[in-house]
Amino acid sequence: MITQTEGRIILSEMQPHTQTPTFHKTHIWEKGETQNYELEYVEKVLLLPNCTFSLPVSSVHSVLIIPYIGDLYVENTRIGQKCIEEHQTFSLQANLYSEILNPYQDEMVTFFIAKYSNVLAEELNDISIQVSKNELLPITASSWIGQFDGRQKGELSLSNNHKDILVYVVDGAFEVQDRLLHAEDALLLNSVDLVDFEALSNEAILLFFELALHTKRG
Repeated sequence: MITQTEGRIILSEMQPHTQTPTFHKTHIWEKGETQNYELEYVEKVLLLPNCTFSLPVSSVHSVLIIPYIGDLYVENTRIGQKCIEEHQTFSLQANLYSEILNPYQDEMVTFFIAKYSNVLAEELNDISIQVSKNELLPITASSWIGQFDGRQKGELSLSNNHKDILVYVVDGAFEVQDRLLHAEDALLLNSVDLVDFEALSNEAILLFFELALHTKRG
């Protein structure tokens, strides 16, 4: 028997957009004023050729960058200029002014940004979803990504005491916790221990962000 869990679908057409001469940004999800999640928001950015995108600056925050289409560069005075390839992710502290650069002369790049209210280690990770298909790969301790063939099933078991999770379909279609999601749809699930999903198309890509509560230190 399937237990229906509390949740809210955020359809792609419901997600706000910001358009400038250099980028197009989709605001996939942002925490509410009364929510105390470590994850503050998730955005998708399409950056035009040979353009830059500024990251938010805060002494107690971090940013996770997940390239989707194309390689990119991240630059600030501490790390210099670092190349982030399409199969990699990069987390960095947001206490310095930083920029993302599109190195291509005639192609856009697409990437995701997740902002956290805690400090993450600055590190580059390999996430080869095309090589390790049909399984979820960890990006951080609280985020995962995977590419699946049609009719492949999977599940994600959550370990945090406050088990809310954000699910985003990067490409393709999925059934997640008995809900149909298409490309660019998001799903917010509340109080779950286990998330079941099934890919409904080939080369479908799914992102998970566990919404852990922020804990103050000191």
